[in-house]
Amino acid sequence: MEEQGGQQLLLFFPFGRPQGMGAVAVISTNALMEKLYLKYQQRPWTETLKLVHFCMDKPRPSPVSNAPDGPLLSCMEKLQRTLNDKSLFSVMNRLECLSKQKGLNSHVSPSGTACYITSNMFYIEVQLEKDGRVMDVKLAHLGEAPVICDDLVQHLRMKNYDAFGKILEDLSNLYQIPGNSEMKAKAYLALQSLEKDLYSMSLLHRSQDVNRVTEVLHGKVGHLVPRTGGTPMNIEFYISPYQILEAELNPGSLVCGTKAVVTVEGTDSLHKLPLSPLLVDSQAGEDGSPTFLPLTNELSMDLSAYFLLKFHQPIPLSLSNIEEIQMLTGMLRVFLRLSNL
Repeated sequence: MEEQGGQQLLLFFPFGRPQGMGAVAVISTNALMEKLYLKYQQRPWTETLKLVHFCMDKPRPSPVSNAPDGPLLSCMEKLQRTLNDKSLFSVMNRLECLSKQKGLNSHVSPSGTACYITSNMFYIEVQLEKDGRVMDVKLAHLGEAPVICDDLVQHLRMKNYDAFGKILEDLSNLYQIPGNSEMKAKAYLALQSLEKDLYSMSLLHRSQDVNRVTEVLHGKVGHLVPRTGGTPMNIEFYISPYQILEAELNPGSLVCGTKAVVTVEGTDSLHKLPLSPLLVDSQAGEDGSPTFLPLTNELSMDLSAYFLLKFHQPIPLSLSNIEEIQMLTGMLRVFLRLSNL
């Protein structure tokens, strides 16, 4: 056997071998690199650049259930659950373990009192005291200034890591849009535009002292809670007659109706989505319906995404309901994700 450059590669053929070869073939590293060079030397540099950009913009795989270190991370997470986070070190370990589970990166500041959970599209900064108590939690999307998130602060102070992890997962899913970082940012901008229009609609003909049940029954969009930090916008749109009676008989009781989360999701086909709010001056038209600007090319963009109302639990929907939605919205197709009831 010959050696070139002192390096060799061994090729094994466990299921039979080429004629005239032994069980083990030896190929030098230099010879292998030469073959690779000859194979790709005819390709232009622009194609290589495109391949590199494609790999960099490819969405991260969803959390590590099938990864080689998945069982180890699962064991670490179970151990962390049994520990009472009473020190800065243990809280940092918990945050780093949680971010790894959700497929995100994390690092600690030089001072040792801040943990950064990062992705290509957003980051979360957790500020801690020396004793491990949570001071502040800030969230920043790509191109935006960081904002304090009271919901994330509350979850971490209450040691509710399940709820905190769910928000990390929702934020990651928000950017599972085909395309590069710019396209993902445009999809988030479209979602913000929709949220502003829905909020403006919820204020139409609304009195100052209206209660939640009345909003659900008679409001333009139901009872709407805007996006706050990592918690997405949700709409409560239905309360059963029994729940209404319970609310009337027990004014202090918390009656929770049927809710849906407003979000955006990636798809293989292109859809025209707004890049700015379309509701005109928050004023209703002559027939009492809101007035919107047309979805022109200047106000919209074709993206591989669509808006989604995600229900907390599956709900039955008849064909007549679907046809009515099509008639009211002008949509030729209504995309439904079927679920077993």
